[in-house]
Amino acid sequence: MKNSSQNPFKIITDAGYSAKAVSILEKQLNFGTMEKPDITARYQSDCGDTLILYLKLEKDTITDAKYEYIGCRGLEAAASALTEIIKRKTIHEAMQINFDDVLSFLEGIPEPKYECIHLALNTLREGTKDIR
Repeated sequence: MKNSSQNPFKIITDAGYSAKAVSILEKQLNFGTMEKPDITARYQSDCGDTLILYLKLEKDTITDAKYEYIGCRGLEAAASALTEIIKRKTIHEAMQINFDDVLSFLEGIPEPKYECIHLALNTLREGTKDIR
């Protein structure tokens, strides 16, 4: 067995994550906190994974989006993808984003991780329900 430190993402690729999803995970795209967000949304799934989304708005357009999470790499990939997709969209446009949009953006993640995409979308919907 080879030393996994040579390629720490090989196990993720072998598990069924696309090259694009692995690249997003390597970059930790949009991961982190945000100073003075206009919206902070927190949602916990039945499995215990938790996602916190931070959104910066200008009028009704999302100008920046970041996230923090407690959970698996599937949730990290889903949250990264969603935060990237919603930037420069109005709240109404962001609400139209669905499971297939996020999965297509990632170009594939393992089927058991599909629930992570639903968690990300539920967090967005929960956080914006009062301003729609």
